[in-house]
Amino acid sequence: MYISELELQGFKSFAHATKVSFDSGITSIVGPNGCGKSNIVDALRWVLGEQRPSLLRSSAMSNVIFNGTAKKKALGMAEVSLTFVNDKGILPIEYSELTITRRLYRSGDSEYLINGTSCRLKDIMELFMDTGMGSDAYSVIELKMVEEILNDKNNDRRKLFEEAAGVTRYKDQRKRSLRKLEETRKDLQRIDDLLIELRKKTRSLEIQAEKAIKAKGYKKELEKLDKALTLYDYQRIQQELNPLIERINSAELEKNELQQKLNSLETNDEQARKALLEKERAQAEAQRRVQSLAEAVQEATTQIRIAQQKIESEEKVLSEYKKDIEQGNKDLAELQKVRTHSQEKLEEFATEQAQSEKSLEDSRVIYSQTQQQYSKVRHEIYELEVQISAAKNELSKLQARRIKIESKLENTEGNLERIEAEINNLNNEIATIAKHQSQVDEQLETKLSQRNQQEKLLEEARVKKEQFAHTQNETRDQIRSLKSDLASAESECHLLQDLVASNEAYPSSVQYLLEEQRFNFKNMTTVSDIFSTDETYAIALESALGPILNYLVVDTMDEVLAATKLLKDHKKGLATFIPLQLLAATYDVADGSLFHHVNSKTKYSALKQLLLGNILVFEDAELMNKSKLKKEWSSVSLQGDVRNQYSFYTSGSKSTHAGIRVSLNTKIERLEKKQIKIQKELHKLTEYLEQIQSKSSHIDLPSLNKVLKDLEQQIRTLEQQKHSMSSKVQVYQKNITNQVKGKNSLQSNEGNAQQELANIAPSQKEIEQKLDRFNHKLEQQKSLLESLEEQRSGAQSRYNDAQLKHQDITNKIENHEREIQRAQISINEVEQRIRRREERIDKANEHINTNTEQVTSSKDKLAQSNTKKEKADQVLSETQEAAAIERGSINEIEKQLKEIRRQKEVNIELVHHLNMAKEKMDLQSERLRDHVWESYGLLIKQLQTEPLSEKESPKEVKERISWLKQKVNSLGEVNPLAIEEYEEESKRLNFYKEQIEDLTKAEIQLLETIDEINTTATERFNQTFEKVRENFQIVFKSLFSADDLCDLIIEEDAEDPLEARIEIKAQPRGKRPSGISQLSGGEKTLTAIALLFAIYLVKPSPFCVLDEVDAPLDDANIERFAKMIKEFSNDTQFIIITHNKKTMSKAEMMYGVTMPETGISRLVGVRMEDVA
Repeated sequence: MYISELELQGFKSFAHATKVSFDSGITSIVGPNGCGKSNIVDALRWVLGEQRPSLLRSSAMSNVIFNGTAKKKALGMAEVSLTFVNDKGILPIEYSELTITRRLYRSGDSEYLINGTSCRLKDIMELFMDTGMGSDAYSVIELKMVEEILNDKNNDRRKLFEEAAGVTRYKDQRKRSLRKLEETRKDLQRIDDLLIELRKKTRSLEIQAEKAIKAKGYKKELEKLDKALTLYDYQRIQQELNPLIERINSAELEKNELQQKLNSLETNDEQARKALLEKERAQAEAQRRVQSLAEAVQEATTQIRIAQQKIESEEKVLSEYKKDIEQGNKDLAELQKVRTHSQEKLEEFATEQAQSEKSLEDSRVIYSQTQQQYSKVRHEIYELEVQISAAKNELSKLQARRIKIESKLENTEGNLERIEAEINNLNNEIATIAKHQSQVDEQLETKLSQRNQQEKLLEEARVKKEQFAHTQNETRDQIRSLKSDLASAESECHLLQDLVASNEAYPSSVQYLLEEQRFNFKNMTTVSDIFSTDETYAIALESALGPILNYLVVDTMDEVLAATKLLKDHKKGLATFIPLQLLAATYDVADGSLFHHVNSKTKYSALKQLLLGNILVFEDAELMNKSKLKKEWSSVSLQGDVRNQYSFYTSGSKSTHAGIRVSLNTKIERLEKKQIKIQKELHKLTEYLEQIQSKSSHIDLPSLNKVLKDLEQQIRTLEQQKHSMSSKVQVYQKNITNQVKGKNSLQSNEGNAQQELANIAPSQKEIEQKLDRFNHKLEQQKSLLESLEEQRSGAQSRYNDAQLKHQDITNKIENHEREIQRAQISINEVEQRIRRREERIDKANEHINTNTEQVTSSKDKLAQSNTKKEKADQVLSETQEAAAIERGSINEIEKQLKEIRRQKEVNIELVHHLNMAKEKMDLQSERLRDHVWESYGLLIKQLQTEPLSEKESPKEVKERISWLKQKVNSLGEVNPLAIEEYEEESKRLNFYKEQIEDLTKAEIQLLETIDEINTTATERFNQTFEKVRENFQIVFKSLFSADDLCDLIIEEDAEDPLEARIEIKAQPRGKRPSGISQLSGGEKTLTAIALLFAIYLVKPSPFCVLDEVDAPLDDANIERFAKMIKEFSNDTQFIIITHNKKTMSKAEMMYGVTMPETGISRLVGVRMEDVA
């Protein structure tokens, strides 16, 4: 078997249709770099089913289509056909010649054909599986694959062995079997979960069926008694109703008579009021006229009074200003006199000031001379006193020194004796202290040991206390967190319970039927109560159904009619009803619809299919908008975005309570379970906290601390004692040293003192004589200083008097200057005030004249207004009298009206009470009729039942009915279809049990199959591996040297034997043992070739394509490589792409690839002699 032909068109650089024919021997393809030789290898891989663009040297699969050049447009399709001669029947197909074709279009579509017949990629892969000819088998080898095989990063090396061993098909079967096993186990888990739910549901239905039987008996008796009691009450009400209607008719006649009288009186009253209105208008006009004239009189009087007051005020101002002018003239004359007097005085003081300045200067000079002489004498006296003091000090020192030496000589002998005694005492004290110090050291060591032990105990207790405290804090935090969670759950649960109880979310019509008519429509419910789902789909369900959630669901159309009649009669608004009896048995349900995520009772299955079967649910709005839906389908996202069948789109921000209206009861049940769980955890944590607190309280840190402090105090006391003793010893030793030094000093200084005492007497006499001379001179200077002191005092006194006199004259001059200035300012101010007063007097005279004229005019107007007012007062009196007469007439009519109205109110009240009684009876009758209709679907006339017997009183019947209702209510909600549902669920349960048995058997069979595949594949692989290993050693030594070492080693401790890695050991002659990664490029290539040919010896591939694998080889290795190819060409077809002439020389057929036009490859023939 071999490749006979390769056809390319539009594949990479082969834009034109190109056909390559091959023979069964060696074919060589040559050409310069970049001309498209390797594209032929890529075409072979591609047509054999390669799906990885990277192995085709492309970033995307669409790049294999010819992309065009500057002169030729890009093509829309790539096509490659490969023809095999299947003469040995290696391929499992009946054809002796096989052509495989692959096409790829720019749209991304692709086609596969076998002998012109369309097929799948899977068909081609299975055809070449385990033949060594697949796209990833060892039949096509490129230079870069040599490195990949040797590096073995992706376990590519093992794939070659598997292909040779023929286990690829087994591994594929194992993969499919494992996938089926996983699916089977998932099915088992799913059915097991269903069984758990089914068992619970079956048990629940069994209990409901038992309740249904009891309820049926109670309801039958209840219906009988209720019908009889209802008929009895209806007949009794009808008997009382007829007399009541007659009384109502009589009261209505009386009411009509009173109304006629009332209408007549009201007409008369209206006419009288019109007449009164006219007279009151005339009275009001007269009153307005009088008021207007009174206001005019008042206004004129006020104007006269104001003008007279202004005249009086101006006259007072004139008088005041005249007096002010007279006083200003007097003040002006007085100020001018003061100014003249001050100027005269100022001239006199100027002369005196010049004389005082001369006298002051003379006295200052005399005082300064006397003061200088006085200071000089005083300084001399100070210097003499200093000298006398120094001489006295020196004499005192000599006397003190003499006395000290004499005393010292007297005390030296006694001091020597005392020092000896003191030294003996100190030595005795040191011995005593040393003895006591050893005792203290022993006590201190004991206390230190006790303290260390106590510190250890305290530290351990503190650590435990901290651990307990940390645990308590963590536990308290957990308790607080749980309490917070519990409060949150309780709050949410109460909210949901309130929503369930209140029905506030529903329209008023729905609220009315659910709350006030619940007894009459036992099976009535809303769509929101029927469906339940988990939180993931709650928002989607609420958004998808929208107002449909408020629709009412009933069993029959009769209930719909009865409910709508109630709404119309009581004017409660509109409601939408869904009668279940009118629905079809089933409706179409789309895959991926909301129907699959919502739960309901079996009874409402058809309704769920109808409402939710055509609503597809998506993860988000983006996916929903991208999807293409049928016209009759709607869609909704989990976030509540809706697109209906008309492509209307509903979206926006969602309420924080979105999704809360659906599955209320399920949510409440889940929250109640959560509360119980939290309460249990809370109880456990509380008990645990109490235990920790109890353990912590038993650790008495203060007591341990007190013991430690006592020990430390004792240690400090002992250390202080020890330190005190050491200090005393040091002091005593220092004192002894000092005493010895003192003794030696006394003995050496005694002779020096005698000599010094003899030298003091002459110096003392000399100082006493010098002191007498200083005292005599001091007495003379003191006498001179007293005389100078008297002169200085007199001069200072005269100088001070001159200063005072001069300052007094200067002050007087300044005072007179300020007086003259103030007088001038006052004169100017008085003159200005007089001028302003004169101007104001002129203006006041003008105002007086104006106001006098105004008073005269106002008096004339006042007289005219008084005359008019008298006439208007007379007209007003007449109109008031006419209006009073008319009011008396109206009051009489009002009395009659009041009486008639009182009678009418009494009559209306009577009619009202009678109508109320009638309405009550009508309402009772209506209620009884509605009760019969709603409960039994009959009119009251159609009610056929046995009447109450004489022994059965209505009271006893009511009590019996109440007892029966209590029994029915105590049973709770009863499912009348529970028996049928129980039988159906039992059948389902048995069916799923059988399914589990079948799946369990299938699981066992799959496991057995997988084991068998593993065993067979492992055996085949191991057998093949050993053969390849032997062949590898032979081929390797033929390519290298007979002494070279090589081996193939399989990983022994691999988890899966079918995934164990294979290691290549190669040690060419003269090289240390090392990994193949350290071999040269040529050695690596020969090693890989040795491995490939070793595989060919076990399972030869019908063809082998080598793409420049000889590039790294030198001439010597090329010879070996070419020789081996020649040997293997008898069984295997070789297609070699090469640049090496020695390799080309072994070829039996040769093609050249050129690129005469940029980007377009063409195939040409090559003459063998050109190669040689």
